[in-house]
Order: sequence, then C-alpha cells, then structure tokens
Amino acid sequence: MGVLERKEREKIQRRNVIIDAAERVFFKEGIENASMDQVALEAELSKGTLYLYFKSKEELYKAIIIRGFIALKRKLKEAVVPAETGLQNVKAISNAYIEFSKQHLGYFNAILHFQNDLFDKRNMDSQHTIESLEGGNAVISVLINAIKKGIEDKSINPNINPIEVAFVLWSQITGLLQVIQRKMRIITYYYKIKDADLLDNYFYLLEKSLKA
Repeated sequence: MGVLERKEREKIQRRNVIIDAAERVFFKEGIENASMDQVALEAELSKGTLYLYFKSKEELYKAIIIRGFIALKRKLKEAVVPAETGLQNVKAISNAYIEFSKQHLGYFNAILHFQNDLFDKRNMDSQHTIESLEGGNAVISVLINAIKKGIEDKSINPNINPIEVAFVLWSQITGLLQVIQRKMRIITYYYKIKDADLLDNYFYLLEKSLKA
C-alpha cells in the first residue's frame, strides 16, 4: 500500500471515528444540546482536527442522518418480497419501519429531525446535504415502488397517486411511532390501550384504505 492510499484510509477511519463519537453524544444529549466540544472530547481529538473534517455541528449531524438512511433503506428493502403483492409489501415495509424505530432509536429520532431548516439554500450543493437528501429519497422510493407494484397487480386501488400516498402513509406511521415513544404510558394508564392495539388498527386502516 502506497503512502497516498494509507493516508486516505487513515482519513476515512478518522472520519468514521468522529461520526461514531458524534452519534454517542448526539443520541445522548440531543442535537440541540450537543456541542462540537463534546464530540471532540468523545473522539479524543482536538477541536481543530474535528473542524478539518466537519465544518459545523449541522454538517456532522447530516453525516449521522446519512448513516441512518442507509440502515433504514437496507431494512426496508430486505422486507420486500418480489413474489408478494404490492399491498403485502407495503405492509411489510411498514412493519420493517416499526422494527427499525425500536432497534435503532437514535437513528430514528435523528431522521425525525431531518427538517427543512437544516438546509440553508446557500449550502444546498454541499456534499453532505446532497447525500442526506438522496438518502431520504431512496428510503421513500422503496414505499413508492411497492405502491406502484400494487396498482399493477391490482392489490391496490389504481385511483391514487403513489408518491402522494407514500408520503401520507409515511407520515401516519411516523406520527404513530412518535406517539408510542412519547405518550404510550399515559395512553395505557388512562385508556388501557397497548401499543400493539394502536399498530393493529393502523394496519387495519392501511389495508382498508389501499385495497382495490
């Protein structure tokens, strides 16, 4: 291995060390409360070195989001079974998203805060921003394609717009998962309802609304 190759490998390794440290800090403290000083301390690097790799907390946060989207896309694609109908795959994708929210809570919460105000128009051509946006589009595309397949195989109502419905469904399940995460104990206490009951109703309504 040449000198340049070794330096590039070391650069990639250090970048990953920084992102690993940022995940620990951000997932514990939250994006609003976390600081670059904390990340530098966690990564055992000087603040100057940290800024050589990431110019701001927001840029570092986008790197975490990219990781999250990659993991989520992999999870959703694994749920898709070509032999199944489009409607069955939509339900499987929803189930996979639910599992992801439990298995990767840090990434799930990071993706939830993937908001417009993180993307200043002056930075829309930055590599981190582009990769973040592409990651989000890749995730929703898995659901869009399942809906399109359902229209083709007649398991889903053809009189719908796949893209619009994909975002509606994504918003519904994301909102429900937020309720389960933040308010389930209160709901269970007052109404004797469990999270499984809410999810069962979600899937019932999902099938009723999409079925051809």
